[in-house]
Amino acid sequence: MSNHGLVMRFEKLSRCSTIWEELFNQTPNPSPFISRDWFYALCKNLLKIDPEIMIFLENDRPVGIIPGVIENDTLRLIGDERVTDIDDIIYLPGYERGILEELASLIRSKDLRVDLSPVENQSPLILYLPELMDDLITEEVDICPILCLPDSWEEYLNNLDGKSRHELRRKLRKVVDVNTKSIGPEQIEILFHLMIASDKNKKDFLKVEICEFFRAIARSFYKNNWLRFRATFLDSQPIGVVFSFQNKDRIYLYNTGFDPTFSHLSPGIVTIGLDIKTAIYEGFKYYDFLRGEEEYKLRFGAREHYTMRIRR
Repeated sequence: MSNHGLVMRFEKLSRCSTIWEELFNQTPNPSPFISRDWFYALCKNLLKIDPEIMIFLENDRPVGIIPGVIENDTLRLIGDERVTDIDDIIYLPGYERGILEELASLIRSKDLRVDLSPVENQSPLILYLPELMDDLITEEVDICPILCLPDSWEEYLNNLDGKSRHELRRKLRKVVDVNTKSIGPEQIEILFHLMIASDKNKKDFLKVEICEFFRAIARSFYKNNWLRFRATFLDSQPIGVVFSFQNKDRIYLYNTGFDPTFSHLSPGIVTIGLDIKTAIYEGFKYYDFLRGEEEYKLRFGAREHYTMRIRR
């Protein structure tokens, strides 16, 4: 027993499904990016590892998980820069400081280097760990614009600057013949096709293992009702797609694609715009554009927001 009242142990990812799911269901503001399904798909398809993660217990009761590993005397969060936009800890409310006190003790006792990213700026890692260790450096990493959604579509449009409002209305008026609807994980090839069509660099990105990761995430997130996979069709032909996740009051726009053959209809912008409109009607409060500083995100009214990195 540590003097913080918590004990830490290492456990293989493949052996902690029940613990992870129980804690995930109770952690504040959970995102699909810290779910066990996400890390399982990541480690199986991309990293090809079954890592030992950190589990924190009070009297043998699990109270927290840090999806981190120690490699070459460096503590890192499990991730892959190709697909990881957000990382964080999982914990029962009230235990976050104790977990990070225990983590700080581990770092000091083993004199570990630290490289933890990308984490939200309100993560307990950011709020408490630098306070507990005065030799840490925190810095902004990636811009991840976030749109706060109002209660109505008209209010949303009125919140845009004049030029953006005019352009969005004009583009939506041109697509009276299109139909946007939800599609399932069995139609994931639509995403791959339109990603490559809209950005030739995506052909190199969509390697076999990346596609398998996307397929795994689509299947598991669909079962959890986290998958928000919507496509815009002209007649029966898909011309735009958004591959997003949803949980609680937030939507995470993870990947998009469109058919440039129909660029006169602005299928990418239209598909996102219609999805934002639907999200407002459905009562979501945030539309998170995730990593990337593309100009179109700001034209939709998103505001700058950054993930953070902690180093030692």
